[in-house]
Amino acid sequence: MSADNRFVIGVDVGGTFTDVVCSDQTDTWRAKSPTVPSDFGAGVMAACQLVAAECCHGLDELLSRTVRFGLGTTAVTNVFASQTGCRIGLITTAGFEDHFHLARSARHGNDGWLELPWNPLPRDAVVGINERIDREGKVCIELSEEEVEQAARYLAETHQVEAIAISFLWSFLNPEHEQSAADIIRNLCPDVQVFCGSKLNPTLREYDRTREAVLSAYAFGALDGVAKLSDDLRERGLQSPLLLLHSGGGAMSVSEAMNEPLHLAYSGPASGAIAAAEVARRVRSPNAISFDVGGTSVDICVIQECEPERKSGVEADSIGSGLSSVHVGSVGAGGGAIVWVDDRDMLRIGPHSARAEPGPACYGRGGTEPTITDAMLLLGYIDPHKFIGGSMKLDTAAAQRAFDKLGQKIGMTTIEAAHGAREVAIVEMARPVRGRLATAGIDPRKYSLISFGGSGSLFAPEIARELNVPVTFSPKLASVLSAFGASSADLRRERIATLLKIFPVKREEIESRVDVLRQQVSDDLALDGVRAESQSIRFEVEVRILKQKASVCLPLPNGCFDSAAILESFIEIHESRYGKGTVTPNSQIELSLLRAIGTGVTERASFPSDVANEGRGEFGATESRPVWINKEQAEVPVFTADLLCAGDVIAGPALVDAPDTSVWVPANAQLIVERGQTLKITDDLDRDRLS
Repeated sequence: MSADNRFVIGVDVGGTFTDVVCSDQTDTWRAKSPTVPSDFGAGVMAACQLVAAECCHGLDELLSRTVRFGLGTTAVTNVFASQTGCRIGLITTAGFEDHFHLARSARHGNDGWLELPWNPLPRDAVVGINERIDREGKVCIELSEEEVEQAARYLAETHQVEAIAISFLWSFLNPEHEQSAADIIRNLCPDVQVFCGSKLNPTLREYDRTREAVLSAYAFGALDGVAKLSDDLRERGLQSPLLLLHSGGGAMSVSEAMNEPLHLAYSGPASGAIAAAEVARRVRSPNAISFDVGGTSVDICVIQECEPERKSGVEADSIGSGLSSVHVGSVGAGGGAIVWVDDRDMLRIGPHSARAEPGPACYGRGGTEPTITDAMLLLGYIDPHKFIGGSMKLDTAAAQRAFDKLGQKIGMTTIEAAHGAREVAIVEMARPVRGRLATAGIDPRKYSLISFGGSGSLFAPEIARELNVPVTFSPKLASVLSAFGASSADLRRERIATLLKIFPVKREEIESRVDVLRQQVSDDLALDGVRAESQSIRFEVEVRILKQKASVCLPLPNGCFDSAAILESFIEIHESRYGKGTVTPNSQIELSLLRAIGTGVTERASFPSDVANEGRGEFGATESRPVWINKEQAEVPVFTADLLCAGDVIAGPALVDAPDTSVWVPANAQLIVERGQTLKITDDLDRDRLS
């Protein structure tokens, strides 16, 4: 290894483990360390210590030679899940103080009752200001500085707010009042953070703008730990900026995240989907489903033409946001999901998880509830002496006690209860995949399943078989693929402009706005340290039938606007979705939104290279172990992942053990080693049976 090596590090902080990947463009190392819920930065530093030892460096030396440090974090997600955000207030237009709490009449079921969604904003912490801007962006009632000062003092003194959201009517057309109010509050209360809806989400619909400002204010404190981690890394020698993975699948700086914290709501899952799309490109399977099984949840995303599916909405604990994001679906059925018995004496899985503390019973950290990990250990799929490369010994007796107690409740033996838990887990894990395929009208026979996460490859082949997906891929970095995504995602910045123009639309009206957004996005990337030659900016527009909520997103090649071509594309896509005749000759079509998406190429990690098979000797299993299959125990051959080479073929049933995960090859299936030691699993069942 050269003394001049430059390193790239990616970290994913999960609910159970903190994963890290380190690459010097030639070699790639990985490590896992238990997450520390009370101080996630401590878990990050511990994982970095482990990976530094793997690549034969001290941590300070490794960090001093690191040119990129990417982090996927659940810090913001956890704030909403635990409802431990900042004390906040809202200043809005007088007469509209209740619109955020009315929540568009949204209701959620709770044990048979319909309830309002959880709301982080106390109703008496909302203050109306007698100002008004009309639908043309003209000022009808001037903003009173005295009234704003009174509102700020009331919120600061009565509610001790730490952050204030500001959202006025029609502010996306004219943000003058919001900006003035923000300046007044910052001068009066310099310790209070201010978030403006017109800056965060400058689009039509005041509820959406208010929602984003309120949620951003609530989540602001979640990044205190991130800022501290950034300082700690800098003290240990890191000279490059800490980059945070955001819900849109790109990276952003810490300073930008402080201004827009809600962008981190799905940081970790998005980085996994981005990395899975890269795997799809490498294995030449452009249409795929990413299947990420972590310790807490199962996250899935549809990948089409090597790009993860996106949506214009992020949910934060049942409260939606209009942010553009990678479309990740989740279910609480990860490896740490607790197995329990309901009132009907039926086995259930999740959504509650043992997480890192106390963890599954077999971790020996005080957990007593049975989990999926405990079940897989008892059934033989996990070797208790090789967990995380042997650095963590699993307590089989503790897992057995947990399932003994569970089995007694429903008249099952320990193994029967563990086997039942595994079968229920497969059903629960398959459910979000099946739902996504059905709602999108996707033929599963034309897709592959890319499995990753600590235990994804123990379930993916059988789930693929259940769903009629023909191929499963498990990359070499499967257990830490989300961390790899954090080390390889490009910087991504977006700017939007609301247009609200009826077709036909003049080219010059749009292209002048394109030039403004292009410069804004370029400036944003420059602030993140991206040189002009490393920037790439693309444009898209949203088009809808006038007054309708649903819109069609269309690309704008090179930012050049062709009114007739855009209109023709909209009609074609709209009718393919909703049926012929849904757009009539008299329909008024509106160009509602223009979006600029800028990406900045930075240093990135590389996938592991192939292992040469020269001088390897005869290929075969290194050992065997008993595994319970369909309630019967069988001796199953076990192969070592690091000894496999491209072209190797393994017939199921078999297990492949890697240092930090295991891959299950069911009966009637075979495993083929692809380039980069990606494991491809196909089965011999008749794939035409559902055609």
